Amino acid sequence: MSIFSSNKDKQEPTPSYAATPKPVQPAQPVQTTTPSPVHSSSNMTNISNGTIIDGQIKIEGDIKIEGIVKGTITSKGKVQIASTGKVDGDIICQNADISGHVTGKLKIADILMLKGTAVIDGDINTGKIVIESGVKFNGNCTMGVAANAAQNNAPKVDIPKVATPNNA
Repeated sequence: MSIFSSNKDKQEPTPSYAATPKPVQPAQPVQTTTPSPVHSSSNMTNISNGTIIDGQIKIEGDIKIEGIVKGTITSKGKVQIASTGKVDGDIICQNADISGHVTGKLKIADILMLKGTAVIDGDINTGKIVIESGVKFNGNCTMGVAANAAQNNAPKVDIPKVATPNNA
C-alpha cells in the first residue's frame, strides 16, 4: 500500500436522500376580528388630557375632549367632554355627553346627557336632557318644543350703521 494511492477505483456509496413527503397539516382557520360599531360615525377626534386648544373647533363627526378648549365647539355629531375635560366657550351639536366642566352656552339639537361629575356654568337649550345625581348646573334650561320655539322666535336685533366720514 502506498502513501500516494488513489481511491478512484473505490467508490464510496453516496448517501441517498429519499424524498419523503412531509405530513400535511390541516389548514387552520384564519381568525378575523370585526370592530363592533359603537357610534354611527366611524371616526372620533380626541383632544387628549394635557392638550390646550385656544380657538374654534368645527367638526363634521364626533369629538371627545379630555383636555382644555377655549373657544366654541361646533359639531354635526356628538360632543363628549370627559371628567378631565374643560370647555370655556359654547357647544353647538347634535348630541352631547358631558362629565367635565363647561363654561358657556349649550345648544344641543337632540339629547344632552349630564354625568354626575359635570359642572355647567351657562344656559342650556336642548331637545331632551338626562341629568345624573351630583351634577352642578348654574344657568337657565330650555328644552323640548319650547327650546325649538325659542330658537325660531328669537327676536332679531338690528344693528344701526355708524356714520363714517365717507358716507356721512
